[in-house]
Amino acid sequence: MSQRVDPTLADELKEYGAVGLEMCIHCGNCTAICSLSTEDARFPRQLMRMAQLGLRDQLLGSKELWLCYNCGDCSETCPQQAEPANLMAAARSYAIAQYAPFKIGALFFKKTWVGSLIAAVLVLFFGVFLYGERGAMATDSLKLFGFIPYAVLHTVGLAVLLLIGVISLVTILTMMSRIIHANHLSGKDVFNGSGMNGLQALWEAVVVQSLGQKRYRQECTGPGNQKSWYLRIWFVHAAAMWGFLGLLLATVMDYGLDALGLKTTGAAVAIWYPTRLIGTLAGLLFTYGVTILLYKRWRPEEKAHRFSRPYDWLFLSLLWLSGTSGLLIEIALYLPGAPVWGYWMFISHVAVSMVLLLLMPFTKFAHAIYRIAAIYIFTLKPAPERETVPAGTE
Repeated sequence: MSQRVDPTLADELKEYGAVGLEMCIHCGNCTAICSLSTEDARFPRQLMRMAQLGLRDQLLGSKELWLCYNCGDCSETCPQQAEPANLMAAARSYAIAQYAPFKIGALFFKKTWVGSLIAAVLVLFFGVFLYGERGAMATDSLKLFGFIPYAVLHTVGLAVLLLIGVISLVTILTMMSRIIHANHLSGKDVFNGSGMNGLQALWEAVVVQSLGQKRYRQECTGPGNQKSWYLRIWFVHAAAMWGFLGLLLATVMDYGLDALGLKTTGAAVAIWYPTRLIGTLAGLLFTYGVTILLYKRWRPEEKAHRFSRPYDWLFLSLLWLSGTSGLLIEIALYLPGAPVWGYWMFISHVAVSMVLLLLMPFTKFAHAIYRIAAIYIFTLKPAPERETVPAGTE
């Protein structure tokens, strides 16, 4: 079966940060060293070949692209310095930009200064909007929802979540359709496979692999996973993810208790109150994870982090600002009186968090969703695939 090649693909990937791609001689060392590589997923060599041959559709439809944990083993042992781990990271960024509508993602990956400007303008917009809706600053205690009315935050938050929900659904369906097309599957193949049914595969993808990080913990043996447990790559990523989900859970619980009439959102409660305790612990975990990720970019000791790009810093900086401002608000709530800076920190936190969510489908934040979808399909083991990179090209 012949397939059309695109000689411009390699140059495009270089715009997304790929380096050393032309050095690859397909010796297979990267595939041999990768503990995640199997008969069903022969990478990274397979994706290096796709990039060099210009097989755009096959690259964008590769589930292996999202199975990689960027441990750096392949780059550490590459005899040609072709940096396969870096190619995998650049290809994921390229795919995110291609999946998202309107190609807005390309601004964040190819012209990060434009993406940074957009992010800054959005933060400023939300900040000015919230400032315009402000009320009086209570002086006896920090009353955040008296300063910024709960109804305003609730309405704006729902609007942002609805918009992001629609865009995210479109991008996930686009990604899934590309995988289905590239691997010659049918729609029903993504619900029933030879390995297990859809619910079992979903449990494996979400709970066992994404939340539990099973393969990452047990199989990735790069230098970053040889350190103390609290500095290992898998734990640092997991801390950021678990912390984020914990914060989301605490927020949902808070709104749920309000809807049931058990506690008003924003009401002062003791630190051991369930929503407060979950939120505090999750905030600490989240901030720790993101801080270590930033440090690893700043002082790259592993091969996988030696090619940090501006968009890596943009994404991690937004995460860090969101988490740190949230923790500072938590501290302000327990200080005597009502520190004025707590009110301004609240505006900053909400503005940054809104923008972070709004940009999720267009930045590296999206890879968390795509990874789950790819693991789901890989675990399901649908109908046998045809040759992904055929010998005949046109």
